[in-house]
Amino acid sequence: DSCEFDPYNDADSDLVCSPDDVCQFDDEHDADSDDICGDVDSCPYDAGNDFDSDALCADIDSCPLDADNDFDDDAICGNIDHCPFDSHNDADVDLLCGDVDSCPNDLDNDIDSDLVCGDRDSCTYDSSNDIDSDNICGEVDSCPYDADNDFDSDSICGDIDSCPHAVDNDIDSDSLCGNADSCPHDEENDFDSD
Repeated sequence: DSCEFDPYNDADSDLVCSPDDVCQFDDEHDADSDDICGDVDSCPYDAGNDFDSDALCADIDSCPLDADNDFDDDAICGNIDHCPFDSHNDADVDLLCGDVDSCPNDLDNDIDSDLVCGDRDSCTYDSSNDIDSDNICGEVDSCPYDADNDFDSDSICGDIDSCPHAVDNDIDSDSLCGNADSCPHDEENDFDSD
């Protein structure tokens, strides 16, 4: 008998006899050094014994400190991931993770408050989004409510110009715009028909 004082006679075949063999049924002698013998250790190669409680021992757990095991699949474990539920990790760098950012690809987060994020907004700084449809956004449109942009060049936008197509407007004050007035400088419009 190679182990005369060991009633199990070196049961784990590790060539260490009891009482010197503190793990009588573990031939690796508590491989993870957690003071739990491998034959009764739920994670024999994980000293933390599944620290994140995800039912995966650290030796096979790609994220041993993240119970969600990289929930967003961005190859960054949740315990060190700035945005654990955003696979793009705050793509627009506005310090809001995509899972809570209403405009995840817009650094300014809809700066004009028109409910259209800047990455999809044709007029990022115009909340009316080119209301006169002249393809000039309001913040740079000299006549934001006039699609013709002061057609008669009289420095009065068409939406407030009483004569939007007459540069002199109604110069003779006869209530006829110059472009429709046969006598634009005669307030009586050739009263005597001469």
